[in-house]
Amino acid sequence: MSFHTWHTYGYGVEMTDITCDSVDRIKLLLSVAPNFGKQVAEWFERWGITEPAVEDYVEFDQDYNLGLAYILQQVILEAEGIEFTACNDFDGRIYLLYGPSYPWDMPERDISLKERNIAHILTKYLRLLTDENIPVDYH
Repeated sequence: MSFHTWHTYGYGVEMTDITCDSVDRIKLLLSVAPNFGKQVAEWFERWGITEPAVEDYVEFDQDYNLGLAYILQQVILEAEGIEFTACNDFDGRIYLLYGPSYPWDMPERDISLKERNIAHILTKYLRLLTDENIPVDYH
């Protein structure tokens, strides 16, 4: 018998308890990434969802069930060109993290990023979803 595990470390936010109770806020977030927003709209259409609720958006990630973290990851990737990792831990807590990388594996834009830049980007997009003050830290 064997057991496989992995570790994802990075600088970012824990998304587990973030609440977004407004479809309008999610639509505002998706408006920043029109290509991804179109994918979400097509998914709703395929499933016959004509008036999606917040829960429908959270269910969009059918592969890993990472909810809003996955949506936020995709929006930031399209809008900023920066790739975060949406992931969870053994206890089911969900995170959105910017992981460490070797400089030769990084896109040019990422090489000059600083901790404050990552915090600013996360805060900018989290404000579209919630009024909560979400701490950005190492996880």
